[in-house]
Amino acid sequence: MNNNAVIYTRVSSDEQKKGGFSLDYQAKQGQEYAALKNLNVLKIYTESYTGKRPGRPLFNEMISFVKKYKVEHLIFLVHHRASRNGVDSAQLVYMAEYLGFNIHLIQDGLILNKKSKPTDFMIFEVANCMANFYPRNLSIDVSTKMREKAEQGYYPSRAVVGYKNQRIRRRSYIQIDPEKAPLIKKIFELYSTREYSYESLAKKLREEGFYISPSVKIGKSNVEDILKNPIYMGDFVWNGKRYYNGKHEPIISRELWNICQQIINERNKPKAQKRDFVFSNLIRCEKCGCYLVGELKKGKYIYYHCTGNKGGHCKKGSYIREEKIEQAIISNIFDILQNANKDVLELAKKCLELQYKEVYGDNEARINNLQKEIDKNKARADKLFNLYLDGEVSQEIYSKKKIEIETIIDEMNLRLDSYKNTGTDILRHAQNVFELFENAPTSYLQGTTQEKRKLLKMLCSNFSYNGETLTITIKKAFQILFEIASLKMVGHPGLEPGTLRLSGVRSSHLS
Repeated sequence: MNNNAVIYTRVSSDEQKKGGFSLDYQAKQGQEYAALKNLNVLKIYTESYTGKRPGRPLFNEMISFVKKYKVEHLIFLVHHRASRNGVDSAQLVYMAEYLGFNIHLIQDGLILNKKSKPTDFMIFEVANCMANFYPRNLSIDVSTKMREKAEQGYYPSRAVVGYKNQRIRRRSYIQIDPEKAPLIKKIFELYSTREYSYESLAKKLREEGFYISPSVKIGKSNVEDILKNPIYMGDFVWNGKRYYNGKHEPIISRELWNICQQIINERNKPKAQKRDFVFSNLIRCEKCGCYLVGELKKGKYIYYHCTGNKGGHCKKGSYIREEKIEQAIISNIFDILQNANKDVLELAKKCLELQYKEVYGDNEARINNLQKEIDKNKARADKLFNLYLDGEVSQEIYSKKKIEIETIIDEMNLRLDSYKNTGTDILRHAQNVFELFENAPTSYLQGTTQEKRKLLKMLCSNFSYNGETLTITIKKAFQILFEIASLKMVGHPGLEPGTLRLSGVRSSHLS
């Protein structure tokens, strides 16, 4: 019998290091034991890996080494450093009982080999069963407690980005991360505009320095995970189950969440591949009411024609060239804005402000009254919560009334936002319109299809075509700007209020 040996040491968590099973301690105990037994230690295998599952890299390397070089002695501090799973335990038993190896378990006082008593093997196997039982039981115990916590409305796991874990009375809860939460809200707000995909949104956030963690920049999959996670609007998913109205503070409103989910669902639907044209489904046929659609001719020319879906015959032989529509719009709309001087803008602003005050003057009173109602309901919610804490209201009644009050507050907040935004968009768009078109028509012509449509929809409410004349209705918010601008421009006639009739656009007949 040779006296060559190897020592195997293992830890799998900081808790084990603190509990007296550090790697250095195991190695020192193994060397002292080897010296006492006159064993020659060839190698010390040190591994940080769980023993609950087979497949430990260095454990397997050690087994291969001792078999190859016939190293007969394997030294472990204690049985659960050797193994916590049945596969590795059985392998060590087989090596000891049938292959001539000596398995030394220092603190157990066991040496397993061919000469060992059946009770020695039984002690080792029972000890390993118990070691295997502990993590399994712990896992079930932890899962049970986490499930109970989730049922109570508290998110039971590690905080997702936008939140952080905070211990209160020996329990961990998620709290809003003041640094990351505004960025999470920004992701939902930007996505709700329909102007971003997961990839383009992630790119924008990376350019602005958004990090998921101190060393990980945000990517496409991160954006998708955030947008699909209901935790940000007050619900949460744990262990496959959706929990509604969690007790953590939401970062976004349910309304914003629903808008983003609708966009996600729409974009996930399979769509037929088709080319997007600027004026498709934008211009109506005056004869039958159908929309005009774009069509590519000869591989490079874009023409529009009525769909004829309502049984009309306006489609036959009558087409409008996109180039002519754009030339007419640029010369009759954008040039007005571009050539109007600054005095026009200032005069238009004053007219708009007067119109705003006349139409929306009582809005402030409505906002104040509604804010008082919201504050009153918030006070009710606080009172209800205090009654619940004092044990005067049951969990069931508290949850029911809480949802009722929060629903009322949510509805009122939506109305409040509506009141606050009423009319302000008119002023904002009107005041910025000259800046948007300052470089027109160049800025329009260089824009993408989506950008062109966005500009036209922002400025105009209706487009119609009768075969010879394209009629455009300017949005009410901007009519004053056009009326004043056209009157101020030398040589340009005043416009008919609210409309532009572009007679320079005529039908083209294609063979």
